[in-house]
Amino acid sequence: MTPGCSWNLQMRQRNATRSLAMQNPVQMFLLQCNTFVTIDGNSLQLAEVVLVGKLKTEVALTDDPDVIQAIDQSVALLKNKLDHGDTVYGVNTGYGGSADVRCKPDETRKLQRALLQLLNCGVLPLDIPQNASENAHSSSLKEEWVRAAMLIRANTVARGHSCVRVSTIKALLTLLNRDIIPVIPTRGSISASGDLSPLSYVAGVLEGNPSIYCWFGTGKDRRAVPANEALAAANITPILFEPKEALGMVNGTAISAAAASMTLSSMNHLVALSQLLTAMNVEAILGTATSFAPFISQIRPHPGQTKVAATILAALSGSKLATGLPDTANTHTTPTHAHAHAHDLFQDRYSLRTVPQWLGPFIEDLSLANTQLQTELNSTTDNPIMDPSTGSIYHGGNFQAVSVTSSTEKIRAAAQAIGRMLFSQSTEMLNPATNRGLPPNLCADDPSTSFTMKGVDISMAAYLSELSFLGNPVHNHVVSAEMGNQALNSLALVSARYADSAVDILSLMCACTLYATCQALDLRVMHRVFEERLRTYLDEQIDVFLTGVLKDVVVVVPAAVLLVETAKLKIRNHVAYELEHSTTLDTDARFEKVFSGAKLVLLNEIEEAGRGLTADDTIQQLSVFTREITVAATTLYRGVRDEYVDQGGGDASRFLGRAARRLYGFVRRELGVPMHRGIVDHPTPLCVDGQEEVDGDGDGDEWRRKTVGYWVSVIHDAVRRGGLVGVVEECLREEGGKCVNGVNGVH
Repeated sequence: MTPGCSWNLQMRQRNATRSLAMQNPVQMFLLQCNTFVTIDGNSLQLAEVVLVGKLKTEVALTDDPDVIQAIDQSVALLKNKLDHGDTVYGVNTGYGGSADVRCKPDETRKLQRALLQLLNCGVLPLDIPQNASENAHSSSLKEEWVRAAMLIRANTVARGHSCVRVSTIKALLTLLNRDIIPVIPTRGSISASGDLSPLSYVAGVLEGNPSIYCWFGTGKDRRAVPANEALAAANITPILFEPKEALGMVNGTAISAAAASMTLSSMNHLVALSQLLTAMNVEAILGTATSFAPFISQIRPHPGQTKVAATILAALSGSKLATGLPDTANTHTTPTHAHAHAHDLFQDRYSLRTVPQWLGPFIEDLSLANTQLQTELNSTTDNPIMDPSTGSIYHGGNFQAVSVTSSTEKIRAAAQAIGRMLFSQSTEMLNPATNRGLPPNLCADDPSTSFTMKGVDISMAAYLSELSFLGNPVHNHVVSAEMGNQALNSLALVSARYADSAVDILSLMCACTLYATCQALDLRVMHRVFEERLRTYLDEQIDVFLTGVLKDVVVVVPAAVLLVETAKLKIRNHVAYELEHSTTLDTDARFEKVFSGAKLVLLNEIEEAGRGLTADDTIQQLSVFTREITVAATTLYRGVRDEYVDQGGGDASRFLGRAARRLYGFVRRELGVPMHRGIVDHPTPLCVDGQEEVDGDGDGDEWRRKTVGYWVSVIHDAVRRGGLVGVVEECLREEGGKCVNGVNGVH
């Protein structure tokens, strides 16, 4: 695959569909049969909302006679009430605080037109951009939100409580299936009596209002056109709304419920991804799996905590970097990391060790948000509402969208918590004081002139700051509206829009974290390969050196062997410790420091056993020896780095756990995002005496000379457009297909 290439539509559709399987058991059916969705007012699923919103799946009204009869009966009930001269709010009265006025019996249709007139008050650019917006802060709502809202509203009025005719419902679905999507102003709804103004633009397209615009056409020909022109071009007859039909179309929560549902779908994916990123970070920082041992959650059995711990522990399975993994010979009491010293931090820091306890409650919140939205999809949100079974009309407040607000507040709070977690993990991974031997800023070359991930670290702080602002609640900013009549209003759409923004920012943080963690894993494995080769070399050289130095002093052979082995062990520990704590130095200075200390270790061993040696002879031989191994170790390190980084021989996969192996492979191979080599990857050529000269070997590797931001953007595109979804789903599944933590950690 060409590095950094975009996914085509077919790939996006496949992966978007696969992502749905992580939300609800009904998804597995939808994976096999997603050609159309049937609505009956009672069984619409969140997954189907996403399918229609993102993939434009066709929708049909059920032909169930009971459903059709209920719709017809509600229309007949209203007609009967009007024929008997009854007063019905919104049908022969004014609206809201103006409900003290009454219209004449022959003006009920006129009243519906008046309703749309007062609600078509949103602000759009005079020149509507000729492309459908994907930005929640643009002047018009996302097309996918509007498609989802049209589906939800059709399902709601199909319940038979709103006096909307079957023909009108089918006309709405015709617009949806023909991809004629209203251009709806982003702002202007307080989601009190539902999303009145936004939904009035849907009704405006149905009636063919020439002052209402809609997206029409396909591909490059898709553009915003007046509703009457779109209907004429599609050979669709405009609707003349009967009494209460316009009110039934607009007086509900469909817009905010649609935005919330689509946002929750994306959030579900990021919740799962954040757990896998945590597992990758544990490996990158040589952490321990003991933090996620089942016993810890068994004695504090919160369901969210238990699921997160199980997910991360399963994701670490097979890792050669993390310690404390349960197996037949290894308990959960393994030391924190392979190079643990008495003066090192004994436990992993909170950003890793307490993730189940930190993230678990928010997963429980999102589970409730899922339940709230699932209920909202199949509820009657309108006023007044009809009960054809008893012939009663009720005036209530089912349009109040606080349940939707509540769900989106949970999404934003969870997004901020996850962002804070990822920021903490990331900044500790980039900091040589806390990352257990990784270079500062995860640079692969000398740290004095290379600062690879420092900009990413700063960006993560910027993202988190904005995300934390968005994490504040919206519902406490309600003000009284509409002549004091709407003193309580939900602000659900406002909350949903900011939840979507929060998910956007969290996606950026996930992309940055994944890019940086793959870099850290490569550096860790590269160092592991170097350590293995260095150990072999040092063992051989120390053996030869000490045997020669001590041959005339140590008479008893076993004693000499023991001394040599002891010296080897001490040198290994010394070198490992010094390598871990000298990453801020450039290569030459680093190895000078490491082996100058090793010289003292060897001298102490020789003095213990070789009391007959002259000091001058010992020091002279030792000085020569340490100079030789310093040069050799430096050369070996550069050779390993060159082999791993520059010659394309580096692949961390064999050292990684189950989840990290899949995610790392996806980034490196499928997306084509390479390990960052350092300053050599800066894409701007050097200028020497006015001549451009590439900083590097120029051997056809120009494709990888991109900005750090470019490669993060490639990963971010996969996060937002669904390319990463299938990989995350695979990571969440045990062998045999059972999902590790239910469904994406949400249920």
